Amino acid sequence: MALRARLFWAIKVAVLVGFSGMIPLAGCSLDRLGHEEVASALQRYVDEVPETGGRYSRLPGVSVNGLESPGQTGDVADDVADSHHDSTLRSLLIVALRENPGIQAAEEEARAAVERIAQVTALPDPIVNGKWLPEPVRTAEGDNPFIVSIRQPFPVPEKLDRAGRIALERTHMALAGVQETRLRVIADVKRAYFRLYMVIKSIEITQENQQLLRGLIEVTRAQVASGRRPQEDVLRADVELSSLEAALIRLRRDRLSTEARLNQLLGRDPGTPVPEPVDFAIRDSRLSIDTLLAKAAKANPSLKRLEHQIARDREAVGLARVAYWPNFTVGLEWMIMDGRSAFEPPRNPATGRRPPSPQLSEDGSDNWAILFGFTLPIWGDKIRAGVREAELTVAASTLQYSSARDRLEFEIEDALARVRAQQELAVLFKSTIIPQAEQTYRVSQASYSAGSSDFLYVIDNWRKWLAFTIQYYRSLGELERSVADLEQAVGLSLTDLDTES
Repeated sequence: MALRARLFWAIKVAVLVGFSGMIPLAGCSLDRLGHEEVASALQRYVDEVPETGGRYSRLPGVSVNGLESPGQTGDVADDVADSHHDSTLRSLLIVALRENPGIQAAEEEARAAVERIAQVTALPDPIVNGKWLPEPVRTAEGDNPFIVSIRQPFPVPEKLDRAGRIALERTHMALAGVQETRLRVIADVKRAYFRLYMVIKSIEITQENQQLLRGLIEVTRAQVASGRRPQEDVLRADVELSSLEAALIRLRRDRLSTEARLNQLLGRDPGTPVPEPVDFAIRDSRLSIDTLLAKAAKANPSLKRLEHQIARDREAVGLARVAYWPNFTVGLEWMIMDGRSAFEPPRNPATGRRPPSPQLSEDGSDNWAILFGFTLPIWGDKIRAGVREAELTVAASTLQYSSARDRLEFEIEDALARVRAQQELAVLFKSTIIPQAEQTYRVSQASYSAGSSDFLYVIDNWRKWLAFTIQYYRSLGELERSVADLEQAVGLSLTDLDTES
């Protein structure tokens, strides 16, 4: 066989052996498990979008009236008749859960994380070596001008398994991150939605008060025309009217800003029209702090992510410890032999004949050998340092979990305190303060019209009535914004919490 042909077959065999060496010995089951978990979790999130939007949009005193926002899907139109359902908010939440770029990025990170499993559980790439000898080694078989070899490293299966489990826990962390992002987006949408509610109600009340003030100005002008009041009363009323117009300018700016924020969360153009929030009643939820903390310990995705982080770091300790075990290498070496002219001994002078001699060199049969080797993990200081690093990382992750749990408990207690405070404020404004302020204003206005009251006193009572009315709607909005904070911290909607409690 010609040298070139034998060289071609040697390289071909080396490549085939190399591909066969790439078949992983471990990790197939972990890779399949990871892909199944990611696919199942992400599909479940997609399927539960309408239900999730419904759970987080239930408000007291809201009835289904077919309100739809631009781009509303059939899922929203087919909603059940729930007397505590805000279809406007629900439609916004559904769009956000489907279109928010942050959620989509988190989902792609989870899909990317699971691909790491197959990488770390696969065998290292085989190594192909070639050696050309300018001065061939001469043997009885012939000249040896070229040697080709292939070697496949084989780590201990425990190392591949540990690395795969570390990658699997990272995948679990990424899935927890998806849910964490979803809850944050839901809370952000609700916070923006109820801020928009407060701004729109403030605009409506301010416009109503403009009309009320214009009527008061007409009364004042009549009083001035009759000589019963000074001209400055009209001027003061005009100043108050201008002040309301300035407040409207700021409120309209806030409305545009809040609508742009909502559209950002929904992945839409900032100028997309946003439907106005509907009116709702004061929420009356009587959840206990102990119940909330118990639910958060099981449902909060940030705690789940840290739990998987601790599990990942514990697997890393096991991986660091098996560094004491050697890695093995198996390979094949092929020595290309080139035939040459056989050695011819001189003729025997007595007989005239040449003595017999071996003709192996004319054959040039190729030689091959099986290679075997292993690493020597003799640098104990390096290995021990790796084990200590992994153990300290576990300790750090455990402390991070404790710190996150403590911070979460504070966030829940703080949000619950704000919910209760806003509930009490809203009830107080609606039942007591606003009726009293309105009555005081009406009485002072009547007294002013009768000529027995001062204009500044009327204006002061009017301001208080206006301020208290706006504060009432602000307390309603802040109540629901605090509910959004509480839901995000616990990891469940208030509907779920009320049902389970």
